[in-house]
Amino acid sequence: MNADRQFLRAGDIAAMLGVTTGRVYQLIAAGEIPVVKVGGAIRIPRSAWAQWLEGQTEAALGSLRVSDRAAAQGRKR
Repeated sequence: MNADRQFLRAGDIAAMLGVTTGRVYQLIAAGEIPVVKVGGAIRIPRSAWAQWLEGQTEAALGSLRVSDRAAAQGRKR
C-alpha cells in the first residue's frame, strides 16, 4: 500500500483491520465505511478512512470507560 495515495482499496482496509475483503465490502454496503465510486471501482478516501477509524477508536474507548465505571461501582457495593 502506497502511503501517498489519496484513495484506498477494500483490500488495503482489510489488511489494516485484519479481516477479509468480503467483510470490508459488508461494512461498505451497510454504510459503515465511507466510499466514493470512481467509474465502477469503490475507493475509500484516505481522509475519510482516518476519520472513521478515529471515531471507531473513540467509541471503543468510551465503552471501556463505561465498563470500567460499572465494574468499579459493582465493587463498591
